[in-house]
Amino acid sequence: MKKYILMTLLSASGLTAFAQAEFDALRLSQTDIIGTARYVSMSGAFGALGGDMSAISLNPAGIGVYRSSEFSFSPTLQQNNSKSHLNGSMGETSKFNILMNGIGYVGSFRTYDESAISNFNFGITYNRIADFNHNTSIIGKDRAISLIDRVCYVENGMFYNDGSHPDHTNFYQLMNGTHVIGLNTAGDAYVSPLSDGELLNNDMQLEESGGIDSWNFTLGANYNHSLYLGIGLGIQSIHYEKKSTYFEEYQLGGNTEFRNALLTTGAGFDFKAGVIYRPVPELRLGMSYRSGTYYALTDVFNASMSSSGFRNPVTDVLYTPDPKVEGSEQYVDYMLQTPWQLTLSAAYQFENKGLLSVDFDYVDHRNTTLKNDAGYQMTDINDYMDFDFQKSYHVRVGGEMRLTDNFSGRLGVAYYWSPLISDLEKYDIATSYTITDYTMVKSTTYASIGAGYREGAFFMDVALQDRLNKEHFFNFNEIISNTTVPTYATLTNDRLNVVLTAGFKF
Repeated sequence: MKKYILMTLLSASGLTAFAQAEFDALRLSQTDIIGTARYVSMSGAFGALGGDMSAISLNPAGIGVYRSSEFSFSPTLQQNNSKSHLNGSMGETSKFNILMNGIGYVGSFRTYDESAISNFNFGITYNRIADFNHNTSIIGKDRAISLIDRVCYVENGMFYNDGSHPDHTNFYQLMNGTHVIGLNTAGDAYVSPLSDGELLNNDMQLEESGGIDSWNFTLGANYNHSLYLGIGLGIQSIHYEKKSTYFEEYQLGGNTEFRNALLTTGAGFDFKAGVIYRPVPELRLGMSYRSGTYYALTDVFNASMSSSGFRNPVTDVLYTPDPKVEGSEQYVDYMLQTPWQLTLSAAYQFENKGLLSVDFDYVDHRNTTLKNDAGYQMTDINDYMDFDFQKSYHVRVGGEMRLTDNFSGRLGVAYYWSPLISDLEKYDIATSYTITDYTMVKSTTYASIGAGYREGAFFMDVALQDRLNKEHFFNFNEIISNTTVPTYATLTNDRLNVVLTAGFKF
């Protein structure tokens, strides 16, 4: 017997409380080292250097370094590989993409010869600042806790003292419709149909795609070739898609399959300001500030569940949406403010032989804020983020060496600390809508190498970047008692990017 229910109606309280859970907000608040080949090959350590299409989105003062106009574009080839480990079982996935890292134009205008301001510059640039293309496979064998157990635990915690029950969770509506969950004979608790000690095998398949695109409008000036100033306005757009299938097969027979789909879209803006100072010709010191991005976003979501082996006699029943609701999707509008970022930078040039550059970012993710479409804060989720998030630091180091008059070689490394507090894995975590899975981001490292060619006004750069990221992945929150410690899969995500940039100066 196979049963199927399509989830379309969610309680009003559910829409308000979990319009975006904390880890979803964190995903949309983090940026990546994506850009031109020169920028990527030096791991983004460009805060004090400037003179690069991607660098001016980090420190807008970098646009003042330009002494001529420039146009460039940067396509990339991307290979994502992911490995998961859960209680001795391993899952493995890969995904290939062809993307555009960026394209842009910088116009440089000289002033009259006697002016201390050597030139005014402006730029219109596009950069992809975050990438969500990723597949995940989680295989688990002989597991002791089912998603059914978790739903029973949550439902039982919602009974009032008089024995009444408020609106049910979204998960209950799915599981009740597929005859997976029900009341005991006394009618005072929800029980799982699984036997005590019954084990299960699980299979989670997750597909994610999309990214965050940023259009930057930048103005800057060069004062006496020693002080560079810049301001910028960024217009960001988000497109994030997530599809998941979670399957459980039980030791004594029967199975369930739970499917979710989520689409997040929207746009926002931020402001940037920066300065680069050259106390001596060889040394550059930089500082930049980027406000948080103010987003207006929309989530479109739906869920479905099927079960087999939980009803006798065997019958097939199809559950359809409420006829008063058009389609099977639900929409939620909300607002997100990401945390501001401060960057300190230094670079040293070894005459015409090469350079070394270092960047340091400070980001306090506790400043992340969610609001509903009316502008009121989602207090519960914001309180969770204040507790679960922390200050995070990014360090980037890059170097360039001129090999000949036309060729240069480049190297870069970077390390990004986790934005989450330690031991967060043991806490009860709220997820959004009917989505069960969540991911805790750990540290991220980057290693890159590249080369560049210059001939007259034309230039071409190439970069190879390896991004290694660690995460702890939860199929669902396994807490079913005050003593339960949730288990998680360890994810190792390895992303390789090959970036090519071509452009010319005029």
